Amino acid sequence: MSATAPRCAPLELVADPGTAAGRAEDWRTETVVQQWEPEHQLIGALMWLPADAARPILDLVPDTAMWRPANRWALEIIRTLVEQGRDPNPVVVLATARGRACSLAPEPDAVPTAARHHQFAVHLADAYTQTVSPLAAPTYAREVLDEAYRRAVRFHGMRMQQYAECGSDRADITAYLTTMRAELADLWRRAETAAKPAQARTQRLHATPAAAPGRPPPP
Repeated sequence: MSATAPRCAPLELVADPGTAAGRAEDWRTETVVQQWEPEHQLIGALMWLPADAARPILDLVPDTAMWRPANRWALEIIRTLVEQGRDPNPVVVLATARGRACSLAPEPDAVPTAARHHQFAVHLADAYTQTVSPLAAPTYAREVLDEAYRRAVRFHGMRMQQYAECGSDRADITAYLTTMRAELADLWRRAETAAKPAQARTQRLHATPAAAPGRPPPP
């Protein structure tokens, strides 16, 4: 009697990236990654804050620091609401977006379509509910500025290489260097300023609490 042949392991089907299943898997993976990004967390945190608390953070983070268009759109609306003295909660942000497109849209002056507005509603809901801590908004702002600084360095590095390789005039290269330096210096100052409140909070948390009047100091 011959020995029983070993059974082969069952085949596992891997979704083709070009199929609907593959695209759905890529979308889920990208969604998980996005929810932990600093700019996603910052948008969510800002919508938890009252206007007075959001204002100093918005003073530090320019709209151009946002990389993803949906976050850029949200920040532009939040900034407008705060300038009007209104709290940027998700309901008000979404209502404002109904008649205001992102500045990066192909037609910024056109009213967003119903489909685009629905996508934005889902994005706002995700940002609002996935926020780890609204109190960490200054930290998210610093991380957003750090990433914006690195993207700017990468962009300008590529541009400088193009200037060098295409035989640009020295005066043009020098003028571009001046512009680049000013932009990077501005982002640097913003990031340094955003880091100061977080450092101060850390020092206060680790400092020995002061004794109340008429009471002995803590051991």
